[in-house]
Amino acid sequence: MEVNDNHEKASLFVKLFFPPPPADSTVPRNFRYPEPIPTPPQFTRAQLEHQVSRLSPYKAYGPDDIANVVLQRCIDLIGDHMLLIYKAILTLGIYYDPWRESTTVVLRKPGKLNYEVPKVHRPIVLLSTVAKVLTALVAEDISRLVKRHQLLPKTHFGGRPGRTTVDAVHYLAQCIKGAWQKDKVALILFLDVEGAFPNAVTDRLIHNLRRRRIPAVYVAFIKQLLTGRRTRLKFDDSISESIAILNGIGQGDPLSMILYILYNTDLLEITGDDEHENSLGYVDNIALVVVGKDFEETNQRLQHMMTKEDGGLQWSRDHNSKFEVSKSAVLHATRRTQADTDDPAKRIRLDRPPLLIEGQRIQEVQSFKYLGIQVDALLNWKEQAQRAAANATEWILQF
Repeated sequence: MEVNDNHEKASLFVKLFFPPPPADSTVPRNFRYPEPIPTPPQFTRAQLEHQVSRLSPYKAYGPDDIANVVLQRCIDLIGDHMLLIYKAILTLGIYYDPWRESTTVVLRKPGKLNYEVPKVHRPIVLLSTVAKVLTALVAEDISRLVKRHQLLPKTHFGGRPGRTTVDAVHYLAQCIKGAWQKDKVALILFLDVEGAFPNAVTDRLIHNLRRRRIPAVYVAFIKQLLTGRRTRLKFDDSISESIAILNGIGQGDPLSMILYILYNTDLLEITGDDEHENSLGYVDNIALVVVGKDFEETNQRLQHMMTKEDGGLQWSRDHNSKFEVSKSAVLHATRRTQADTDDPAKRIRLDRPPLLIEGQRIQEVQSFKYLGIQVDALLNWKEQAQRAAANATEWILQF
């Protein structure tokens, strides 16, 4: 169906960027939460000035029409007033309603051939400047508490200080080589969650925060922050009417990264304590690793991880997070061949049975681009090197 009217275009973008919450809540009733971490100390002037100094001076501002550079030039005069406002918001458990309003700029994704479909566009959310400083302070404090109290698995990378994509890829390579050292094979499932941030359910997020012992003052603040949000879409030199946002974690907010990590941590914990199973995540990029004597065993283990009670598919249903099968992939990692030994009893079966999730076959790949790095089944990194050289050549030719 062809749409030319801006009002109809806005309706299509709303469905794509801000999907509604599920009809029924999946939060368990009468859940007994652990004792939360005690309320942290109030923010200091030094913390405030640090966050303001990190702002990009001339970045586009939100509905409050306050540029970042204004705060940076005036922090000496208004810093104490900002602290009083922030402390009142956290102490009283309230939120300033105009800060719930945002502007969503719709941009085209670069390099696409056809821009007549909504999916080739992406949203850039512009928030009120003063509100972003407050959420940045809260995000920094929650990240510090998560690290100090070890509230997340060690294999959850990204959005956390001192953890990088290189760490995640090194850990994945270590898991694979560890299997090879034991004369075993490794099966890796790269999962793609469709619409990860927009589909996050607020009730489930609050439930997960309480389960992870996040301080009650921050849980109350986040609930207020995500309630009653509104936005206006800006595209084609037009601005839409105010649109209610009923679901999701707002991308562009300094809190979004740490909130989504806390939201999807349960998916990494479906492996339990089994030494043959492992998992790692980088925000919404998830990889499940299974080790076994052959690929038939690893396939069965991986299917069990996904289908068991409290497994991957149950997490998907509970968290309103559908796995996009077309973008997910399975990698069979081994350096062994049938001729590696003359003893038939010691040979590794290299048959690769198909991996099925909810009746759909996951595509098998020889290499997969994970966190921007091409991981191949032999870990020789030749394809990564070739792609890096090709990119360098392209840039040189452009220069």
